[in-house]
Amino acid sequence: MATDLTERVQELAEARGIPESEILEQALERGVEDLWVDLVLSQHINDEIDRETAIGFVGRDRVKRVERELQTVENDVQWGLSA
Repeated sequence: MATDLTERVQELAEARGIPESEILEQALERGVEDLWVDLVLSQHINDEIDRETAIGFVGRDRVKRVERELQTVENDVQWGLSA
């Protein structure tokens, strides 16, 4: 696995013409951003932060999407329980 990761980093660096360290920096930034978004959305869904706060952190589109996804799951569960 580590070899695959190293090879991917090397290939990305070569394809973009930038140092491997820059690829790793970009990967870390993206990973932290994804984790942050997941945290904020989880806190919103669990009523730990309000909707407007969540929107302020991650944007209206992401909040609306997670709310739709939650509603879909809840509808599916209700349908399954009523069948």
